Order: sequence, then C-alpha cells, then structure tokens
Amino acid sequence: MYKINLSIMKKLSILITSLFIVGFSFGQEKQEKFSGGIYFSPEISWFKPDNKQIKSEKSRLSFGFGITSDIALTNAFSLNLGLGFFNAGGSLKYLDSLPKIEAVDSTYKMPANSIIKYKLQYIELPLSIKGKTKEIGYISYFLKFGFSPLLRYKARADITVDSNDDVKNEVRAVAFAYHVGAGITYSLKGNTKLLFEGVFRNGLSDIEKIKNYKNKDYKNILNVIEIRAGIVF
Repeated sequence: MYKINLSIMKKLSILITSLFIVGFSFGQEKQEKFSGGIYFSPEISWFKPDNKQIKSEKSRLSFGFGITSDIALTNAFSLNLGLGFFNAGGSLKYLDSLPKIEAVDSTYKMPANSIIKYKLQYIELPLSIKGKTKEIGYISYFLKFGFSPLLRYKARADITVDSNDDVKNEVRAVAFAYHVGAGITYSLKGNTKLLFEGVFRNGLSDIEKIKNYKNKDYKNILNVIEIRAGIVF
C-alpha cells in the first residue's frame, strides 16, 4: 500500500491557494488557448529512506526529455499537461542484512552494510496548475505545482560490482510524486518561445519492495531536480 505524507499535502494545498491569489493580480492580456513544446533536461536524483537501517550513499546524474502543453484557464492560469521520460536512481547502503533480493536472472542474499546502485527509468504523466505573468519585455515568468504518476519503464541495479541486474521484481511498477516548478519563457517570433525551467519532484510513495530479516517494509522515496531547456509554440 502506498504511504502518503499528509503534512506535505497540507503544505501543498496552502501553496496552491497562494498561487491562485498571486495569479489574480497578474496583468490582463490576450492569451492563446493552447500551446505545446518539447524539452530536454539534465537532472540529479537521490533516495530518501525513512528508516535508520538504510542510508542514501550517492545521487545519480542523468538526463530526461519530454513534451509539455498548456491549456489556458484564465489570462493568468493554465492547466499544464505533459509526457516525460527520465532516468533516476542512486546508491543505498543497507545496514541490516537482506534475506532475499530477486533479480530476473539471480536471487541474492545480502550481508549487512551492502550497497546497491539503482538505475531506474520512468515515464511521467504530470498534471499541474501553472500561473504566469504577462510579458515583461520578451520574458514571461511562471510558477507551477502538480502531481506526477510515475510508471516504471526499466529497473536495473548493481547488486554486486557492475552486475547490472534486472530488478523489476523489487521495484514497484507505479509510484507517485508531487512537483514544483518555476521558470521563464522568452519570446522569439509569433507564438514561438524558448523555455527555461527548474523542477523539483518529491516522492510520495515507496519505490521498492525489499524487506530485511525482521520482515520490516522500508519506505524509500525518490527525489529529482531537473533543469529543463526547450521550445514551445
């Protein structure tokens, strides 16, 4: 069962409300009803365990790409939808022994203090509320907040040195996160704009199924920071 941090959701509700209040103070101008584009993004990801028996050892540098679209709701706000593909992961150190890790081709029994390096790929289906300013010169500023279902595409790990095992049996097929983003668009000609954006994605649900000898189910969430650059029309 997925565990959702209710205190985080309350804080995010306050953020959404604040975003709406700010948005209604934005200047009025004619807006296109729909826009869309593509982006590429270097990113850094890491795990955040909720148990002292697991330590996050290293983050992972990787990349992602996707498409993004805005459906105008008002002059200041739009519904932001997208389809993203990103690589993520990091290394975890398990201070307790692990009775069984099931890879597709092998089953491992891990001693205490084992380190596993995860290399994951996800498809993201983000849904956001986006508030933006009118253009100041050629630049428009925006903030967005939303929810991201994450569909596991591939799950590999170095359980032993460079083993590159397929560990889809130990990584959940679906995970959930919220995201917060901010950035600018720079007008080129007509409706064509450059996009520059920073996005923080914070996990809400456990991404793995691994248990220790005491049969305790750990919760490991995935955090990701992206720097996106793209073009919208």
